[in-house]
Amino acid sequence: MAENKEGQEKTEEASSKRLTDSRERGQVSKSQDVTTFFMLTIGIAGVFTLGGYVLDGISDIMIYIFSNLNTINLTDSNAVNKITYFVFSIFLLLIPLAAISATAAFLGEVVQVKLKFASKKFTEGLNFKQIFNPFSGMKKIFFSKNSLFEMSKSFLKLIVLGYFIYSILMDNAEETLHVMEMPISEISNFMIRVSKELVLKVFLVYSIIAVADFFYQKKKFKKDMMMTKQESKEETKQMQGDPQVKARFRGLMRGRIMSLMMNNMQTADVVVTNPTHFAVAIKYDPEKVNAPYIVAKGADFMAAKIREEANNYNIPIVENPPLARTLFYNVEINQVVPESLFKTIAEILAYVYNLKKKSRA
Repeated sequence: MAENKEGQEKTEEASSKRLTDSRERGQVSKSQDVTTFFMLTIGIAGVFTLGGYVLDGISDIMIYIFSNLNTINLTDSNAVNKITYFVFSIFLLLIPLAAISATAAFLGEVVQVKLKFASKKFTEGLNFKQIFNPFSGMKKIFFSKNSLFEMSKSFLKLIVLGYFIYSILMDNAEETLHVMEMPISEISNFMIRVSKELVLKVFLVYSIIAVADFFYQKKKFKKDMMMTKQESKEETKQMQGDPQVKARFRGLMRGRIMSLMMNNMQTADVVVTNPTHFAVAIKYDPEKVNAPYIVAKGADFMAAKIREEANNYNIPIVENPPLARTLFYNVEINQVVPESLFKTIAEILAYVYNLKKKSRA
């Protein structure tokens, strides 16, 4: 069973958040052998396609140099320029092959992990003491369990590939010893035949290695990404929020909402009640909104506070349990009442306005 640094068992599957975070840090399931296989395959195809062009170009340069040895005048002042020119000419010929190899490496990576920038790879978790500590880096490279395993795997691949190359050369050892005695045309055919056999067998062997390593890396990555029960709990807490913090936040929000509602209460025209369980304060201001709207509402304790504030501001309280329940459950604060309730609320407002007129009289 996998364990973390503290020795706790990793028994939980990796969450989608953990996988996303690891991808953003550049931690993905990736086989270097698959990338090498792409480079080998596309590189060989590139050599067979462009090899003749490159060899002809290099050959032309060499022929020019050796044909003009007597006429090329090298001095202290021009030697560097002339040598640089020839080297640069060869470099230009090799650029297409280098571009093919780079493209192959890029495709090998994209096929495995798709194209996405690891935004946190160089920004998250940077430890400058480790970066500038050579002993820490050497320990990680040469003495970690993973590095030792990778070194052993590379050594094994070298042995397998070496065996196949050796077997091909031994199968053709007798002809190799007498190659100098062959006509030029037979030497060329012999080298092409051996090269093709060598390339084909290396290609087949490395394709098996790449497929095996691809699935091994998938399995290893899945195992490495597993979480302990504590890590799973901590992540859930981060995503959903700490219950204590959430409770405190809800309390603050309730206090804030209650404070706003109490401030709005003094503008209300009427309070409709259940009479004890619900209380809803209604305001009608035709200059502001063309329909009545809710300025405060509450149940139980909040309902009692609304009734208390209504008494403080001499706001009429009307008992209408069905209306109070409907408004409480269906209409939010600062939201206009449904059109279906216009008639009922208009009757209550008319009643309230008549009371105010009589009190003034």
